Amino acid sequence: MSKFDSDVSSTGSSETIHTTIGDLIEAVTSIALEAGKTEEEGYKLASLTVENILRKTKRERSLLN
Repeated sequence: MSKFDSDVSSTGSSETIHTTIGDLIEAVTSIALEAGKTEEEGYKLASLTVENILRKTKRERSLLN
């Protein structure tokens, strides 16, 4: 799956995007580097964002099981 391809599905009020972890990290990092005041801050923002996404996903999956 390229960074321009995604499989989007919507259920109720949430939307799911199926992508690779690499494409997710690349997209988050790109946005974070633009938003950060310094390169270091951009990478820190990206790290925190990806960590938050993965924790949320893990928590949601554990609630389903």
